[in-house]
Amino acid sequence: MDTRNQTLVNRLISTVGVPPALLAALVAGVLALPLLLAWQTPGASADVPKQGLWPLAMAPAMTALILAVHPWLQRRWQEAIDALRPLSRQPEIVDRAFMGFGVGAWVALLLGAALAAWISLSIRISGWLFVYVLVTHVVMFGLMAISIYDGLRRVRHIKRVVAAGLALDLFDRQSLTPLARYGQGASLTFVGGISLSLFFQSAVTLFSAVSLVTYVILVTVALTLFFTSIWSIHTALVAAQQRELVAVRQHWRRARSDLQRQLDGPAGGPEDAARLYEPAVVFGTYERLVLDASTWPFDPRIVKQVAASLAAPVLIYGIKLAAGLSG
Repeated sequence: MDTRNQTLVNRLISTVGVPPALLAALVAGVLALPLLLAWQTPGASADVPKQGLWPLAMAPAMTALILAVHPWLQRRWQEAIDALRPLSRQPEIVDRAFMGFGVGAWVALLLGAALAAWISLSIRISGWLFVYVLVTHVVMFGLMAISIYDGLRRVRHIKRVVAAGLALDLFDRQSLTPLARYGQGASLTFVGGISLSLFFQSAVTLFSAVSLVTYVILVTVALTLFFTSIWSIHTALVAAQQRELVAVRQHWRRARSDLQRQLDGPAGGPEDAARLYEPAVVFGTYERLVLDASTWPFDPRIVKQVAASLAAPVLIYGIKLAAGLSG
């Protein structure tokens, strides 16, 4: 696999040399082991808050999900890159390495660690369990921050490729579907993470400012990655549509002028009228086809699937709150 455009998390997985599913299971097991020991050892969990050990298992589960889903998302990204390459007027830009670990990655990690510390301090817990919560949250939010950073870098790369020029066919959106599928995959990844994390939350914590801020960020990122990953392609398709309209309208006006002169001038034979009428009709019909052509590089079903997926965390959130209030 081409490693130039791999995400930072995917590079980490490749460096370890363990199959992603196995690595995710091992990491989840190691991170969850202290919780299992605390649950089995009498008196060891005295400092655990009322909701018990279950909410603390969210970090191992989310960390495992991030590690497990990255290779799948990487395949979708590679499909998007493969779709862009034959369309690009400068193919060398498509494969240009851009996922290096730079200042932006460090900033993302620091922001993730800061959010982890804020959430850990909001949990009323002390002793070794506080250290455990802090460490697991730093790992989880660090991976999450890097994933968001990677997603934004990829969107910027797509924009750079589009700006370099694409040979787009307004009536062939099928070749652009992999780009929409990547955006859909990125969105579904965050939606899946939101849904999974909600299972570990209580109604009390869902009402907290920490939870609201976290989930607003995740939902915003999910939608942003989907639409921004295809926005530059949409802009390029709009430009292609306008160019085609300019060309066809020039031909239509010329054909219409020829027909008008024939109608206003001395009467000609029916063959002349038919000969001049046909181009005007053809170009007028083609203009309507160009206007009706979609400038979004995806099948409408993809948007419906993304919208439907967003309903899952909202439904789970509502059920959790309703259950907590009724209880």
